[in-house]
Amino acid sequence: MKYQILIPSRVERQISRIPKQQISAVLDDLEGFAEGLDYRRYDVRKVVDSSTDLPRYRMRSGNYRVVFFLLHNRLVIEVISLQKKKDGMKY
Repeated sequence: MKYQILIPSRVERQISRIPKQQISAVLDDLEGFAEGLDYRRYDVRKVVDSSTDLPRYRMRSGNYRVVFFLLHNRLVIEVISLQKKKDGMKY
């Protein structure tokens, strides 16, 4: 079952600052993950210090990191942020 991807307007502003070629690669990875939730293939991991009620996940796509909530009861992936990887990055 395919999950719906929600991208809030503040994340769209983050996306607008990324080169177009990188945007398409990141969004392709996100859509691929939404189709089958293959954690290993798309390098998705639960963020260590996230809450147990609503855990955050991160996905690596090249030099970029997508942080999102995975809402199983509604089949929704809600993107929180999309940023270029930095040393000591906080999720």
